[in-house]
Amino acid sequence: LTLLFGLASINTLTVISVTRYIKGCHPERGHCISNSSMTVALILIWMAAFFWSGAPLLGWGSYTDRMYGTCEIDWAKGSFSTIYKSYIVSIFICCFFLPVTVMVFSYVSIINTVKLSHALTGLGDPTDRQRRMERDVTRVSIVICTAFIIAWSPYAVISIWSASGHPVPNLTSLLASLFAKSASFYNPIIYFGMSSKFRKDILILFHC
Repeated sequence: LTLLFGLASINTLTVISVTRYIKGCHPERGHCISNSSMTVALILIWMAAFFWSGAPLLGWGSYTDRMYGTCEIDWAKGSFSTIYKSYIVSIFICCFFLPVTVMVFSYVSIINTVKLSHALTGLGDPTDRQRRMERDVTRVSIVICTAFIIAWSPYAVISIWSASGHPVPNLTSLLASLFAKSASFYNPIIYFGMSSKFRKDILILFHC
């Protein structure tokens, strides 16, 4: 369940970055983002999360008890078995490297698009609205990408290190796991604190 919801969070962030990229860099394709396409995206998000978290239960990969109230993938078995190693390499690429690449590309493209729009329309003298838009988009994008990478990179590095046959201290593994799992907690806070549109939508959603 820990891996399931963690992967669902990563996948959701990736889809959010793609939708922001389409809206910000290709507004003419904004019609592609509809209720039906978002429903399909949500189904795919959870299908992928169930696949990668369920594979060890079927023999591809393995779980182990970490003795602090949870379990996680047995990364150390990757150094003893080709099957386990293939799972670890696959989940690292598909569930960390690719999402990070997509998010970085999406948000960097958004930032560059905003700057280009500023250069073309402002001619070196942007309006206050343009300046605020550029600052807000840049700030939110950088914070989201940085927060994700900070949260999951230590865990990913330690996992690959362990899968290579190197011992990892229990405290180091625990702290890395806590950093990774904390992403599900502070991502909504980032959006709520830095996006006025998100706050307005939340207020409308809960009829406040």
